[in-house]
Amino acid sequence: MMKNTILKNALIIGAVASLGLSSAVAIPQVKMGTFDAGSGGNYRADPNSELDWVISNYALGKSTDGTWFGTFCIEKNEYFNSGGTYEVELNNGAINGGVSGAVGGKDIVSVGTAYLYEQFALGSLSGFNFGDSNISSIVHESAKQLQNTIWYLEGEITSAAQGYGSAGFGSFLTLAQGIANYADDYTGSAVKVMNLTSNNGQRVHQDQLVYAGVPDSGATMSLLALGLLGLSVARRRFGKV
Repeated sequence: MMKNTILKNALIIGAVASLGLSSAVAIPQVKMGTFDAGSGGNYRADPNSELDWVISNYALGKSTDGTWFGTFCIEKNEYFNSGGTYEVELNNGAINGGVSGAVGGKDIVSVGTAYLYEQFALGSLSGFNFGDSNISSIVHESAKQLQNTIWYLEGEITSAAQGYGSAGFGSFLTLAQGIANYADDYTGSAVKVMNLTSNNGQRVHQDQLVYAGVPDSGATMSLLALGLLGLSVARRRFGKV
């Protein structure tokens, strides 16, 4: 009887502690901006401490001091205020879907878009000018071309003239169309969509891309094993009381 009471009390304490931790966890947020007054397409995203883990996944496409990363929008008819801070939920598609609309409340990002953005994040996107490994010094023409291509692949525009017209698509559209099933819904997990909201999720803003990286299943399993080991030790200790 005594053992059961102690175990129940321990479980209650653990549950209360977990609730306390959950309520104390900050909401992932990002401060959005552009690189300069004339830049288009390639935006700057400064994540808070709950989201800055994504920066380490970028080889290029980020600042040299590792405080922010470059992103592209997937909804042409929604907006954000440069310098504004927004709440973030990671998803596999845009909430409203922009010009092309959404199916079931979501417009899943395409295979072609995910491929291009992953290559951008890894620093291996052919035709993109990264400057001196510092995204703030890129030639913005290639950023506009990539943004035009992403809008096209996501059904936001039907020609480059509807985006940054003078920039065109560069080589990016041809590159994306060379990927098998480039127009299909992306089913991977490396590239995510940042659903941006404000006012506690009441107001929706322009959704952006982020590179979450490839999950490390080995590390995850190790953490799970440690958790199970800790639980086993705790049970044995309670069993001796």
